[in-house]
Amino acid sequence: SPPVAAALDAFGWGTRFSRVYNRVFEVLLVIWLVARRRQLGLGAAQAIGLRRRHWARDLVAGVGIGFGGLASALLFCWSFGGLVPGFRYPETSRVVGNTIEGFASAAVVGTFEEVVFRGVLLRRLSLDFGPRAGLLVTTAIYAAVHLLHPRSSTAADAWAGVRRTLEILAPLADPANLPTFVGLFAFGLILAAARRSSGSLWLPIGIHAAWVVLFRVGRVYFRVRQRPVWLVGDGWPPLIGSATGAVALAVTALLFARWRATHARS
Repeated sequence: SPPVAAALDAFGWGTRFSRVYNRVFEVLLVIWLVARRRQLGLGAAQAIGLRRRHWARDLVAGVGIGFGGLASALLFCWSFGGLVPGFRYPETSRVVGNTIEGFASAAVVGTFEEVVFRGVLLRRLSLDFGPRAGLLVTTAIYAAVHLLHPRSSTAADAWAGVRRTLEILAPLADPANLPTFVGLFAFGLILAAARRSSGSLWLPIGIHAAWVVLFRVGRVYFRVRQRPVWLVGDGWPPLIGSATGAVALAVTALLFARWRATHARS
């Protein structure tokens, strides 16, 4: 990550090191999984849930479930004064550009993370440890990974931070991050249930992408206050681990339960 961040700075594409770190980690993980797919028995597209006759229907349903859950929570947050509507950027070009970037990012992140966690890892660990243990281990890994953020803010700081790699793991030992971990774990359980109930990845991809869209595109059109903590949370991802996050999880789970009750697995 440090050399990649330094190269981006040299070409004038500098960005926060935490973003560089996350992207480098994801790319290396994909390369490793592809290279070791046969040895690890990770399965082809059919096995991990990417091939399904009614994939578009599941994807649209997932987007509706995810959007309904998080949108309800944002309305809840706004009603208590935790969310302030308004454009983040004065320039129309930046508003449009960041909106398009947010949608594209949501599609990539939602698909990538579901393929890795609810596709490859959930299948492999369920075969190794059994369905229940595989579900719990996969979901715990998913929640833990989202808490890992390097403290270095620049590439120069990151070079020094190479000697202190364990600092990246510090958030896992911080009790203040427990509500966020619990919220991420609950969201991971919903996504895993969607994967198993639908028989494919497209339903959880839709749910996940809808959440990412509302976070990444939404921040262009509204601002989340830093207080009160009980309402907006105190960690990353935003709102997870707060009352707003609890509402999002509850409504998403209810909408998914309704979908499961009305759609038989095919």
